[in-house]
Amino acid sequence: MLLAIVGSAACPVLDNLERLRPAASRGRALSTSDIALSRMPRPAVSSHVHGETPAAAYAKMNRVLQEQPVRTASCESFEHASLNNVTRVLHSLRSPDLQDFFASKGDRRKLHFDSLDYKEALWKAEEAAATLMPSHAPGGPVYNASREGKCAEAVMLWIHHLSEAQRTILAQLEAFTLPLMPHDVAPKEMRSTEYDQQIGCTSCHVAVHIPGTPPITPIPLKNSSAPQYPTTCPNDSRTGKPKVWYNRTKRCDWDYAPFCSPCEGVGGMIWGPNEEDWNPMPCTPLLEPKDIPAANLTSPLWPKSFSVDEYASLTFPGRDPCAVNFKNSTYTLHFKTDADGPTYHTVGHTGPSGPSPFPGKSWALANGNFYNTVDLFGHSTFCICLGPKDPVVDNAITGPLSYDFNKGAKLVGRERVKPEYFDHEIVADHWVKGPHHFWIDVATNQMVREWQPFNGLQTYVNWNLTTPDPSVIDLPSLCYKGLLHVNVSCIAPPPSA
Repeated sequence: MLLAIVGSAACPVLDNLERLRPAASRGRALSTSDIALSRMPRPAVSSHVHGETPAAAYAKMNRVLQEQPVRTASCESFEHASLNNVTRVLHSLRSPDLQDFFASKGDRRKLHFDSLDYKEALWKAEEAAATLMPSHAPGGPVYNASREGKCAEAVMLWIHHLSEAQRTILAQLEAFTLPLMPHDVAPKEMRSTEYDQQIGCTSCHVAVHIPGTPPITPIPLKNSSAPQYPTTCPNDSRTGKPKVWYNRTKRCDWDYAPFCSPCEGVGGMIWGPNEEDWNPMPCTPLLEPKDIPAANLTSPLWPKSFSVDEYASLTFPGRDPCAVNFKNSTYTLHFKTDADGPTYHTVGHTGPSGPSPFPGKSWALANGNFYNTVDLFGHSTFCICLGPKDPVVDNAITGPLSYDFNKGAKLVGRERVKPEYFDHEIVADHWVKGPHHFWIDVATNQMVREWQPFNGLQTYVNWNLTTPDPSVIDLPSLCYKGLLHVNVSCIAPPPSA
């Protein structure tokens, strides 16, 4: 047991902190990364701290914690008294600004108690119960569940309530050891109201599914050296040729071996499934990834808010590499990121918009609702709302792209390219994530082209990096009031509710 690490009655860590109190007080100032983390509503499904089950998520979280400079130890190696002292230490260093922000947003990361007096009284009650009931004594099932709740709460305080500077200061103290997350959630019959508050991280770090339904089906994960998606398609019985033809210029996913070289996977204009039914984008290789100067490398991420015009060839929904039917369209994309998450709004000009065969408008909101209008002669005639139920993964829900959806992309190289609808060549860095390829203009650090061989082609022009005006991006009342709207499957309330 790690009773001696932070002490039981006395707490040497708090004593040592008194020496560092001036530095610790200054360390409450939030860094850019602290602010960014606080404003992230929940980890993405692809995040290194997100899992399909609590056990999987906790294991990932523990790997991250063990890579930090602070000393860590398994949750089961602690006693209650030691964990109580850990909480005292972390609570004394926490940033009030983070607590205020979480409380204002109703975020589950906010503390569920106003002062440490609440905890001190609770801990005395736990000590008394341990002397009366074996289940509450060390080694008993209630004791173990309480210990695991304390560990989860300590990790939450460490990650979400301490500033980056405070964590650095605390990690330097030899007397301090941070508990790791438990291996799994406690059995339901052992969970107290306090435990449910402490283990609230599960709601954000575990795959979201529709309440009342069975667990979601496994999220497809790459578990072999073979590509995740089929690289060849079966032959069409009528022609004897593949239903869709691919080569490495037309398609090169990020898990291909060998990995994509510059000007592979560039794709182009497509008008049929056969070898002759496409026109590759002009491309000249310039630099391998290792030869690109770090100071001159682009970022594959979107700005957090912007408007941009798009020329697109799309397949809806476009999940099958052997079932492709591109349709041309043009539209303007308005995008903003706020504390609630992203809002993704498109205004169609020509061609289909989402599931509608006509140009229209769409809004993908952070709460998962997707609204789509059908427009005639430039006017919206009616609006439907589609819920966030994922059409492929059973019982899972989806939402709009976030600005950092391309985080973790792999760099293919630097190329000289002439994107479709451009009248000049540009020098761009070529990135790939899954089967999705992205080109970022080196001169402007703006995305100029996207290509996904069985979903679509987009070229981007006229970037405006200001936040769209509410009159442009906010959902109109047509979509949730009156007779011209239909709620097909939406779960969350509209913005006015």
